[in-house]
Amino acid sequence: MCDVGHRHRNGLSAQLCQSLTGEVCKKTKPKISASRRLFLKTKMLKKAVTMWENEKQMKKEERERTLNEKVPALQTSGLSLQDLQNLCKELHQKIDKADEERYDIAAKVSINDLKVQDLSQKIYELKGKMKRPNLKRVRVSADAMLGALLGSKVKESVDFKANLKTVKKEEEKKEEVTDWRKNVDAMSGMEGRKKLFDAGQLLSSALLMSKYKLFLLRHGEGAWNKENRFCSWVDQKLSENGVTEARDCGTLLKQQGYKFDIVFTSILSRSIQTAWLVLESMGLEWIPVVKSWRLNERHYGSLIGLNRAEMALEHGEEKVKLWRRSYDITPPPIDESHPYYLEIYNDRRYSTCDVAKEKLPRAESLKEVLDRLLPYWDDTIVPEIRRDRTVLISAHGNSCRALLKHLEGISDEDIVSVTLPTGIPVLLELDENLKPVRPRQLLGDQAKIQAAIKKVEDQGKAKPSTVPPEGHLVSGVLVPSLITNVNYCCRRSLLECPMFPSAATGRDSAEQLVLTKAT
Repeated sequence: MCDVGHRHRNGLSAQLCQSLTGEVCKKTKPKISASRRLFLKTKMLKKAVTMWENEKQMKKEERERTLNEKVPALQTSGLSLQDLQNLCKELHQKIDKADEERYDIAAKVSINDLKVQDLSQKIYELKGKMKRPNLKRVRVSADAMLGALLGSKVKESVDFKANLKTVKKEEEKKEEVTDWRKNVDAMSGMEGRKKLFDAGQLLSSALLMSKYKLFLLRHGEGAWNKENRFCSWVDQKLSENGVTEARDCGTLLKQQGYKFDIVFTSILSRSIQTAWLVLESMGLEWIPVVKSWRLNERHYGSLIGLNRAEMALEHGEEKVKLWRRSYDITPPPIDESHPYYLEIYNDRRYSTCDVAKEKLPRAESLKEVLDRLLPYWDDTIVPEIRRDRTVLISAHGNSCRALLKHLEGISDEDIVSVTLPTGIPVLLELDENLKPVRPRQLLGDQAKIQAAIKKVEDQGKAKPSTVPPEGHLVSGVLVPSLITNVNYCCRRSLLECPMFPSAATGRDSAEQLVLTKAT
């Protein structure tokens, strides 16, 4: 071993040293004390901390600069109420758009993940790492091949000699006189109908393939549903039973494996509350909920607040059914003298509509409900369905009936008998043209559903009158019989004519009735 330190200090290289001495030179490691090493590490760490803090500060400044450029501070001073409302609408639209883009990206990522997994599996199989079963070459008879193709239930033979032997037997059977009554009995009754129905159902299910799923839901029972009164545009919360109906609906949909991507509701509380409770039960509180007045209940005009059963007792069940369920009959419009006029039209929610408050309806037929609903359906809801998003519409009895009439092509006469119970989800399976491929399905216990439908239909049946007797107590105050009866008669006098009279005619008849009563 050469004296590395001595010779290298004298300027000799390691190769020259090896050629002169014939020995391999090994460099010795420089000696650094532990304190020196600790000092260097400490200095490096301090430098790293300083660089990290500088980088953090630079990112913060860059973020603030970007926000100031792209999102300037709001200047709300000097803005009018209308300007603030427009600003809020614009911000909500941007938020909804950002949420939709985020949900779309998440959905695309999940789909791409599945595709990547499938491709990885195929690549793994192509590499030959999976153990493949050893296949043996087997001779299969023609009968076995035919059985495998046609199924085990179909027994055919390709033995032509055997087939020739059976020809004579079949001809002999044809010559036999058979009893035609046996064939008639075999295909008659429920058993025969079931065979024909099953065959047709298999064929139709093979031909018709649903592409989209749409769910309609009439809100849970409201406070005025329980009292059997026309609620219409008066804002009411759900009753205790209505809350239970909404939660049970969400639980049922979750158990059956359904999931929604977006929900549309009216701007009435009972519709929104139902959607919230359903989503909470399904664990889908995070999906967007879009509200519009165009999904509101039918506007019943002057009928708002009246009791259906009392009206049936006064005017007959058939006439009340026609007023409630007909397609093109409009009730008398509500006016400022109605006790609920100000409660409806002074509500701030109607200042956010896409039409002026003065142009909002004062009364509607089911036809007019469909007319104001269709633009929203075509422009807002249909694009979401065509994006393969599962849509829930949480609305009201008449807005859902109007949409069913449009989608299923129900006639003006048949729509009268269409009844939707509260809190029962309706599934529509649609083709690529948004036409139903099979009848609508009311999901849940069918016995309970039929009972709920009967309950809704019975709301318009006559019951004993509830006109207050003489000296009736209203909110703890004794009301004279004349005033009490006049109030009830004024409300009912609006419906004296066979079809709806004008509101002015109703008031005139009410005034005449008051004068008669007073004399």
